[in-house]
Amino acid sequence: MAENMAETNIKPVSEGIKKNQSLRKALQILEGMTKIHTPARLQDIAQSLDMPQSTLLRFLNTYIDFGYVNQDPATSCYYLTLKLTELGSRARDKFPFQNSLHKYVKQIAGHFSESASLCIEHDMQMVYIATEEGPGRMLQTLQRIGRIAPMHATAVGKLHLTNYSDADLEELERKYGFLKYTEHTITSLQYLKEELEQIKVQRFAMDNEECEAGVRCIAVPVVDFTGKVVAGISLSAPITRLDSEKTEAIIRYLKDISIKASRELGWEEKAL
Repeated sequence: MAENMAETNIKPVSEGIKKNQSLRKALQILEGMTKIHTPARLQDIAQSLDMPQSTLLRFLNTYIDFGYVNQDPATSCYYLTLKLTELGSRARDKFPFQNSLHKYVKQIAGHFSESASLCIEHDMQMVYIATEEGPGRMLQTLQRIGRIAPMHATAVGKLHLTNYSDADLEELERKYGFLKYTEHTITSLQYLKEELEQIKVQRFAMDNEECEAGVRCIAVPVVDFTGKVVAGISLSAPITRLDSEKTEAIIRYLKDISIKASRELGWEEKAL
């Protein structure tokens, strides 16, 4: 492929294409402001973004005109509005897996009266794109729409890591590190690799208080026509409600859901 491109002087699509630097800066500002957890002064935002205040002010005034940013008149501090949340909600509703797989999340939550989620990978992290609480339940966990969670410490994340090569896993460790969230979190690359091999055989993954103390999560993969894991469907509950008998019943039920959901994405194998 590289030789052919060299011979014909054809550059990759990403090369040679002019990019809008103003738009790039605008997006960097928005993303940077999401990392500032309280309303902030102009000079503080500029310092965090390493940007001249005069340049930043022009962008902030435009964001205010379009409703993405507000300024507190009492403190002159700037903060993001919920308009980005509205856009995110619209994007989520149109996401390819949302309509076809959300029904399974509802089905699981209703059947077991526990919290269920649908998750995908983005930039080596897990994003929750659909969640349902079981009737009468309200579990305060990481599983909230749009929430980002680590791959190495979540059941859905481990499922996606079965797609990874050794080089990919090493890159994940370099990029984010295997942070220790609880005393049960796997922080060793070797131990993680061993668990991933087991997950490939058993066709489900578990998070035993690895991301949040007192909470267990069981997840199954959704694979596409290539056999690649493209999403994870999970059930979470306090460990006090998940004895061995109920856990086994949940695993059997979720495996059946895994097959049905994968078939909707074109998977045709006899078993995952």
